[in-house]
Amino acid sequence: MRVKADVRVLQQIPLFADSEAGHLQLLSFASKRVNLEKGSILFQKGTTGAAAYLVLEGRAEVYDTAEASGDVVATAESGALLGELSMIANVAYGVTVKTASAFAAQKIDRELFLRVAGEFPEFGAGILRKLASRLGLSVQAIAMVKPLFQA
Repeated sequence: MRVKADVRVLQQIPLFADSEAGHLQLLSFASKRVNLEKGSILFQKGTTGAAAYLVLEGRAEVYDTAEASGDVVATAESGALLGELSMIANVAYGVTVKTASAFAAQKIDRELFLRVAGEFPEFGAGILRKLASRLGLSVQAIAMVKPLFQA
C-alpha cells in the first residue's frame, strides 16, 4: 500500500520523526501525488508557499535564484521534504526547485497540514517543538560565526 510506504518516508524526516503513524497516514492519504518531467519547476523562489513536497522518486536541483540558473546549491532525492516552512508559515519559498529527472512527490498543502494539526493538537505541538529546536540551533550557529565577520 502506497500510504504506508509514504508514512515510512515521512518518519525518516526529522520534522515528522516523533509524529504518530496515524497522523502521518492522514497527511499521506489526503495529499496529492505530483508527477513531473525532467526540467519542470516544482516551485519558484519568491512565490507564496502553500505546500511542501515529499520527494518519492527522482532528483531535483535547488537554486538560490528565481530563474533556476547559476550554481546548484543542493540536490533533493527520495526522502527529502521541500518547502516545509512555506507550508507551515505560509511564507514565500526561499529557493527554486527544478526537476533533474522524471520526478514524483506527495504535495502536502497548508490547509491539509493545519487541519491535521488542529484536529490532533499533540501532532501540531510536536512540529512546533521541532521547529523551535531548529531555530535554536540556527541562532547558536550564527552566534558562533558572528565574530568572524566583525572587524
